[in-house]
Amino acid sequence: MRTMSLEMRVRALETRYIREPVILTFPDGTTAELRGHGDFLLRLLADFCAGAELRPEQVAQLNLIRESSGAKEPGGARMTELLRCFLDGPVET
Repeated sequence: MRTMSLEMRVRALETRYIREPVILTFPDGTTAELRGHGDFLLRLLADFCAGAELRPEQVAQLNLIRESSGAKEPGGARMTELLRCFLDGPVET
């Protein structure tokens, strides 16, 4: 059986955990990038919904998502839309 070198293992892990950025768009036409490893948006949603104490970078990410009007996520995901629903709260009738 052939063993992988440490460098090859690190590269394999990097390709698994380093993802394309989420590109947020804002009403004025500007954009911003959110970067994270793996399922960082899912963890952000889970922490927010659980009422966990958020780290400063998570608060900054939530504020950007709250202010954004849309997003382009890798693979066509829609986690930012889901987060925005929780951030905005229920619609009053």
